[in-house]
Amino acid sequence: MASFDNLDMATLAGSSQKNFSKLEDQYTIEPEFRKKFNKAKLIGNLCYPVEAINQNWLYKKVDNIKIDKDPVFVLGHWRSGTTHLHNLLSKDPQFGFVNTFQSVFPNALMFGRNIFIPLMKMLMPKERPADGLKLDPAFPQEEEFALGNLHDMSYYYFWYFPKDTIKIFDKFLLGKGLSEEDKQHWRTTYERFAKLALWQTKGERFLSKNPPHTARVDELLKIYPNAKFIYIYRNPYEVYGSTFRFFKGVLPSQQFQSITDEQLSENILKVFTKMYDKYEQDKSLIPSENLVEIKYEEFSKDNLGYLDNIYNQLDLGDFSKVRGTMQIYLDSLGSHKKHKYNFPQETIDKVNANWSYAFEKWNYDML
Repeated sequence: MASFDNLDMATLAGSSQKNFSKLEDQYTIEPEFRKKFNKAKLIGNLCYPVEAINQNWLYKKVDNIKIDKDPVFVLGHWRSGTTHLHNLLSKDPQFGFVNTFQSVFPNALMFGRNIFIPLMKMLMPKERPADGLKLDPAFPQEEEFALGNLHDMSYYYFWYFPKDTIKIFDKFLLGKGLSEEDKQHWRTTYERFAKLALWQTKGERFLSKNPPHTARVDELLKIYPNAKFIYIYRNPYEVYGSTFRFFKGVLPSQQFQSITDEQLSENILKVFTKMYDKYEQDKSLIPSENLVEIKYEEFSKDNLGYLDNIYNQLDLGDFSKVRGTMQIYLDSLGSHKKHKYNFPQETIDKVNANWSYAFEKWNYDML
């Protein structure tokens, strides 16, 4: 079975020729990773003919599509339960979403599917390395990889260039150094891509789960003033331990720069705080009736009960019509086991020293 540790194709493979040139100019690609970068670039070059067709035909088609239902955004730091919540909601047929194929190959959405979907099935792992959740080109996915393959403004460039994580966060999530023209280009591209995903997955309402959006609420509201938001949070010790393990598992397949465990730890600690601060700053912009905040541990005790309340609070329709479908999905997870963490004192000390505000805000006990 394939795993991220031996997968040698970065998701940047779905990017455009223009993007590859920009990234080579803006970031350092270390010699030991040059072969992997060139392999991604070669696959990206195969996208070029279908990219041109998409832009000339597909984009014009979706630009005229009008979406009547307000989108729903699942927010929260990585490893806070966002994926499980996203997967549950995606079982409701009203929702369209970005799938894994669209996320990696956004420039080949129409005429490249017969080429790149089989390629993905051959190269991608069958399970996520950190938690064993199943992977497939058709499964719901985050859109951040796609954004980085459509233009050069994505936080997920940190996967490729982990030494530049904080600089990338500040630029693409806090907007430092971006012009208003850049920001408008990001919004226009995002709205078009959301329409494409919605159209191809045959939904009526766009559903997004993209952790970087937790620090982009202000930008999302400029596109969708009446968007609905579900913010999920989790015990900070669990978040740190799970995030570190997850990032360590994914980085080998993506990185073009080496990074030490200590550097990775520092990045996680800093990014969590930056993301928390930006969300707390921006959430007042969301009309109160459009925001629900949930605690992972409580949600885990009664998924369907919480979802019933979420549907009522956000006016998402009659939950009873989809309860059965979601129950079937939950039953299918019976064999899935969550990783259990035993935290060394060093980890406890790091989390306590850097994230004490989160324990107080969310009412968790510090060890």
